[in-house]
Amino acid sequence: MSIGSTAWSRPVASFAGLLVAYYAFPVDWSGSPVLIAISLALTAIGLAVLSWMMVIELRRLHAGQEGRATGVLILMLGVLIMVFAMSFYLLERLAPAQFSGLVTRTDALYFTLTTMTTVGFGDVHAQGQLARVLVCGLIVFNVVVIAALVRALTSRRTPTP
Repeated sequence: MSIGSTAWSRPVASFAGLLVAYYAFPVDWSGSPVLIAISLALTAIGLAVLSWMMVIELRRLHAGQEGRATGVLILMLGVLIMVFAMSFYLLERLAPAQFSGLVTRTDALYFTLTTMTTVGFGDVHAQGQLARVLVCGLIVFNVVVIAALVRALTSRRTPTP
């Protein structure tokens, strides 16, 4: 499969839609109504792209096409990353002492990815109890998903007698 193939274009388009929705979603509603409307429109466009890609993947999965579960898994993982990143960002905006070093959406995305990959550089970290509970949820979910993926991959490769 080449990077330009349809198999790669859907996950790339899905992730692009997620990023647009993530960065465009208005969190400060006290600004200009025009800018808020533009932000909401961009968020809707990003979510529409993501939704369309999910419909395509689910149709292919329902049709029983081989290897389609990977595409759906990539979509779900992308959504999970953005949901946790936005949760961390909003939590820090609502309760400013919950995280150390988390100021922007990019900081929240960075923190989510470093936590999920177990790299955890330490420059951004949870300080408050609510933030730590949320991070624990991400860690537990991550362990469960990795265990399920390893099991799925090893069961596919195990020859049946």
